[in-house]
Amino acid sequence: MTARAQTWSNYKHHNIAKYLIGIIPQGTVGFISNGWGGRDLVAIAGAEVHYPAFSGGKSQLSATEVEATRNIANVRIRVERVIGSVRQTYSILGATCPIDHLITKADDECLLLDKVAFVCCALTNMCPSVVLVD
Repeated sequence: MTARAQTWSNYKHHNIAKYLIGIIPQGTVGFISNGWGGRDLVAIAGAEVHYPAFSGGKSQLSATEVEATRNIANVRIRVERVIGSVRQTYSILGATCPIDHLITKADDECLLLDKVAFVCCALTNMCPSVVLVD
């Protein structure tokens, strides 16, 4: 019951597992977290979330805010391309899996679903990158 409660998504109307994925500039996965449910807790992984600037009632953004927003957007596009490549190549990540794949067994350190996600990312790293290198 705990696993079901922690992984329920009101947005997608079913249970989901989330992973924090980091890519290196060449477009390969350099980090994948263990899965978790519920809201994003990126601070636990020692990461920060950078959001684009919003005008917040101002008529326009400052030059610094525009440049920061452009940089965030460029990185976001690269990350989304890599994640999209992993998800499209390995449909198992979008499929419904048994709830026992989300429960840690006494003799195992890692969830089965975490192992599957890790292997899918590793195999994607062996394919040509979907990110154009500048």
